[in-house]
Amino acid sequence: MTPPPSAIWLVITHLGAAGIMLPMLALITAELWLAGQKSALLTWMLAMTAGVVVVLAGKIAFIGWGWGSASLNFTGISGHTMLASSIFPVWMGWLLAGPTRRFSLYGVMLGLAIGAVVGWSRLVLGAHSPSEVVLGWLLGLGISLVACKAMKGQSPSPDWTRFAGMLLLFAFSPSLSGYLPTHKWEVGIALTLSGHARPYVRQDLYRPARWMATESPRLR
Repeated sequence: MTPPPSAIWLVITHLGAAGIMLPMLALITAELWLAGQKSALLTWMLAMTAGVVVVLAGKIAFIGWGWGSASLNFTGISGHTMLASSIFPVWMGWLLAGPTRRFSLYGVMLGLAIGAVVGWSRLVLGAHSPSEVVLGWLLGLGISLVACKAMKGQSPSPDWTRFAGMLLLFAFSPSLSGYLPTHKWEVGIALTLSGHARPYVRQDLYRPARWMATESPRLR
């Protein structure tokens, strides 16, 4: 019998939850705007939007139509990993930079390491496969690098926005970190668009193709 996951992995995985990352993103956005990093902020938001669209499109395509890869055990990019790897590096890289530097390389690397640990927690908890986590981390890496490259000389920022990290305390409470039922919304959208009665799940990747072809879409 597989032992239950350690509570620490649940806390770590919550660090990438949309319920924590999106409010944190809003605070960092305000901080960058007030610091005069408007062009970098626009670049980051465009990259973030593109990344979120890619993740959502892939998940909806699988949940609604079963589009995935059995050989790669792939059903969709890890959203937790993507969010953590695209937000932590930008925030920490900018927060730890001096008054004359655009960003701190050490801060960016630390943020990417946190994103990697969040991704590993998704593997430990059985929420994602290695291919899904790796693609999530690489997507987050690309978004982070684009944002950091767009940074200009740092300007003073209000101290209150530096407390964005306090939102990470919500990771210790599943009810607070999971108040945005993003997966439920994804399933609802996928079933509405596809017209299917039930969502595809990972086990469907390994069912015989003939069974998948002969079953009525309305009964799936």
